[in-house]
Amino acid sequence: MTDASGVERGTGSRAERSAATRKRILDAVVHSIDEAGFARTTSQRIARRAGVSVGAVQHHFPAKDDILSAVLERSFQRLADRFEGASLQHASLEERVATFVDRAWQHYGSAAFRSTLEILLNARELSAEADTTARPILHSARGATALWSSLFGDVTRSTRRQRELRSFAFASLAGLAIAQRLQPPEAGMRPQLALLKTTLLALFAAERTPEPTRTPYPAAGVREGGEVK
Repeated sequence: MTDASGVERGTGSRAERSAATRKRILDAVVHSIDEAGFARTTSQRIARRAGVSVGAVQHHFPAKDDILSAVLERSFQRLADRFEGASLQHASLEERVATFVDRAWQHYGSAAFRSTLEILLNARELSAEADTTARPILHSARGATALWSSLFGDVTRSTRRQRELRSFAFASLAGLAIAQRLQPPEAGMRPQLALLKTTLLALFAAERTPEPTRTPYPAAGVREGGEVK
């Protein structure tokens, strides 16, 4: 528990209690945004959901930027954690694509990502370079690039093409997350995820298919072998 000043009370070390309170607050932010939307997620709503005082919320996150930045950082870390321990060094391209889509969707299909998307779409005023939200956004972009390169860096040598394929894949997952929210709760996304896998495989196959070797036609008036007709 915390008192009005934000000081944690109860069992465990002070650091452990502080970390537990911080986690409850961030969980409350994620679920409040997911359920009520970005605009209606106030300090009071967060405090009620977390079971702490408004003072405790402000103690751990003095500014609005701080709490939004923390939510973004944790969301992006959760995506990376989905691929922790995945041994794909010798896996086929089909296995890598299936693993990427399935594990990435575990995050993109969650409340953690939906709240992240709401923050990014609604907090334009917090996206300037000087604001704290810029740091996790940059961190996420670099992390996504590293993750993609580790899985599909051998598909094409073109950096621009790698960027285009990566952007398509992550944008598709974000679009499916939005589509999921608009569907009835019982409707699954399995067909759409299967289609994404098929599409990525087709795009990768096109990258790996060599250009056909064309046999030049002999010049007019010249036989093959150099004889003049």
